[in-house]
Amino acid sequence: MKEFNVAIIGQIAKWKGQEIFIKAAQKLIPKYPNMRFLIIGDVLFDKEDERKYKQYLLELSADYPAIKFLGYRNDIEDLLEDIDVLVHASTREEPFGRVILEGMASHKPVVASGIGGPVEILEDQLSGILFKPGNHVELATYLEMLLNDKNKYNFIAENGYQRFRDMFDIRQTVANIESVIQEVVSR
Repeated sequence: MKEFNVAIIGQIAKWKGQEIFIKAAQKLIPKYPNMRFLIIGDVLFDKEDERKYKQYLLELSADYPAIKFLGYRNDIEDLLEDIDVLVHASTREEPFGRVILEGMASHKPVVASGIGGPVEILEDQLSGILFKPGNHVELATYLEMLLNDKNKYNFIAENGYQRFRDMFDIRQTVANIESVIQEVVSR
């Protein structure tokens, strides 16, 4: 069976939810040996608490070779080609979550914490999946569903892509701004 790659992308920081991601992975790995869990990103400010948190994550995942730390990468677009599901697991409100759009633009289902920006970006169970912030069991349940239900997987991926195109693509944004400017000028 083909590997099924699940990724979380972003700064390693406690509020970004890598711990939640790892705990969900720990629930699924024994049942699905074809699943891989990729943590892409690193500490941003090299503060002692960030370094300690990263060390904690490394220890938490030490017995699970299917959990991989890829570190900081500048080739996210290329990595998204090999990712099957993108997770955004923040435990506190985040204003936007650009990586969510990157996942949607790449035709990947996005599973995100139902808090802050993701709630405005994703339509739950339509263009993405929202889970209760901090709930690794619920996250694992949704990841398992996407692994096992190809129709749901394709439905979320396609609707996410369409929502990205309709609402967030730069060409659409420019067209909307031009339309408003044209309307104002014509008055």
